[in-house]
Amino acid sequence: MFISVIPVKSKNKRLMVVKESYRDERTKKSKQRKIRYIGYIEDFSDKYEDPLQHFKDELKAEQTKIKTIKPSKSIGIDPNAKLSVRELNVPRTDRKSLGAAILSYIYYELEIDSFMNNKRRYTKAKYNHNSIFKLLVYSRILFPSSTRGIYLNKGFFFEKMDFYLTNIYRAMDDFIDWKDDLLIHLNKKVTENYGRDTSLMYYNITNYYFGIENQDENKIQGLSKEYSPNEIVKMGLFLDDNGLPVNYKLFPGNTNDSKKLLSMMGRSKLDLDIKDIIVVGDDEMMSEENISRILSQKNGYVISSSVREASKTYQRYVLDQNGYEFIEMPVKQRYEQSNKNDSTTTYTLKVKTQIVPREIAVHDTKTGKKSNIMIKERQVIFYSEKAAKKAKADREEALLKAFNAIENNKSIPKSFGCYKYIKDEYLQKEGELIKPSSSQLFFDGNKLKEEEALDGYYVILTNVIGLKDGESPLDKKSTFTEDGYLKLNKEITVQDIIEIYRGLWSIEESFKITDSSLEVRPVFHRNWNRIESHFLTSFVSFMITKSLETNLDSKWSIESIIKSIKSANGSLISGNLYNFNYFDEILQEIQKKFGITLDRQFLTIGEIKKIIAKTKKKRKPQK
Repeated sequence: MFISVIPVKSKNKRLMVVKESYRDERTKKSKQRKIRYIGYIEDFSDKYEDPLQHFKDELKAEQTKIKTIKPSKSIGIDPNAKLSVRELNVPRTDRKSLGAAILSYIYYELEIDSFMNNKRRYTKAKYNHNSIFKLLVYSRILFPSSTRGIYLNKGFFFEKMDFYLTNIYRAMDDFIDWKDDLLIHLNKKVTENYGRDTSLMYYNITNYYFGIENQDENKIQGLSKEYSPNEIVKMGLFLDDNGLPVNYKLFPGNTNDSKKLLSMMGRSKLDLDIKDIIVVGDDEMMSEENISRILSQKNGYVISSSVREASKTYQRYVLDQNGYEFIEMPVKQRYEQSNKNDSTTTYTLKVKTQIVPREIAVHDTKTGKKSNIMIKERQVIFYSEKAAKKAKADREEALLKAFNAIENNKSIPKSFGCYKYIKDEYLQKEGELIKPSSSQLFFDGNKLKEEEALDGYYVILTNVIGLKDGESPLDKKSTFTEDGYLKLNKEITVQDIIEIYRGLWSIEESFKITDSSLEVRPVFHRNWNRIESHFLTSFVSFMITKSLETNLDSKWSIESIIKSIKSANGSLISGNLYNFNYFDEILQEIQKKFGITLDRQFLTIGEIKKIIAKTKKKRKPQK
């Protein structure tokens, strides 16, 4: 449309008329027709400086508005329509995931696509490695299944997945060859985007069992957290202070947890260019050998030590109330508030600390000989009333089992937790022992009293210290002292040490949720390269979901985020039109944060492609 000016001689004025051009269907010639009259230019001279230009601008704005308003569509529905029989094992294409666009945003932000495409150039493969890797990673988050199951469900995604199952298996071998380079790439991109600080790293060990039988040199039976009889493999994982994964390594199922840290530390520092680090772990992982290696590499450690397994002398020191003082600790909202309406911001701990020498046993890596060395160690002992109450509540089930066994005079295996509260003694009668078949079970009240006394007490061992009052700042972030301390360029209080260790518990809780949500277990592979590839895609899936959580300021758990993304699906209803019927507060925040359209009830395939394409655009780092 445009504005035409027509002179009117009788009135000596100029008339403004809105016209549009059209093509005459009969003559096939271009013609013009009047849409509406605006009025005379001269009549608007007092109101507008340039009436003609004013109405041209108005018409342009009107046309722009009309373009943004899409006409409604009518769709015919047959109320008597019946479902057709679906052929088994054929990927469905009528229902697809728009939530995958959210994963695409992080995937391309980390530039995993560029990494895969660059690596592919040096292969002779005709299939697309990047498309296959995306399918494996996205499916691990949204629709966990076996590799074959993932392939059969590739129709759930809007993106082109033009490859065969055999291509996936071959690509998985390449992914393992590229694993180390990919981890280095991911570390670099996470540092660029989120300002990763690897000076503080948490160490976690998780067991994974196999949905197949036959033990081999890697899949060896060992102690599984699920008490599964199947063969297991263990994964050692380093995480940064935000819970984002840094590096991982797989170990045979029978490898002692404490021996895994040694093989990962040096490699992580070398491969990922990590400098001084503080390793945080529990006492099962942190053997004296590990502590010796950490010190030899001039790093720091913060580990827990069991009060219940300590000597009686040390337990008496812990229970001695001399030296304790009360401190306030901030609440970590998601993990330490009893419910989301709890407004508590701090809680109280009872704490005392000391620096003491400790003798540890180490092995010479060259001679294999064992020797003892003396180290100085900072010990932080604290008591939590909340933890004491929890320990008492957790013990109730074991006590009930113990009382039940005593009442029925039923023997209990030593592996049962309630066994420690039961004494199995022969009754004496007139100075003689009755036959073993007449033995009687008794409740061990002294054992219960000993355990209750230690409820809520914890010990943290560390070589991390800070600047003293009035001490001049260092010229670098940290330094390793001659007496074995990692000294940071800031004051390190008792609260700081507890806060560092408390981060391990929070991350373990988060990892349990993620591990459950991603359904990494069980593993349905026999070939070791395929097993490695399974864990690599699971690692990247974990990276993407934790990055999502970080982007959303940790307002929701990973479990909740994945649940919302899984629900963002659409069904084909007509031609190329899809119907979406789920939108919640998490998706609303993602839409606002990432600019991904998720609140439309109807979208054409063309509009969906534009949404996905937008997630792949290069963006400046967020740091």
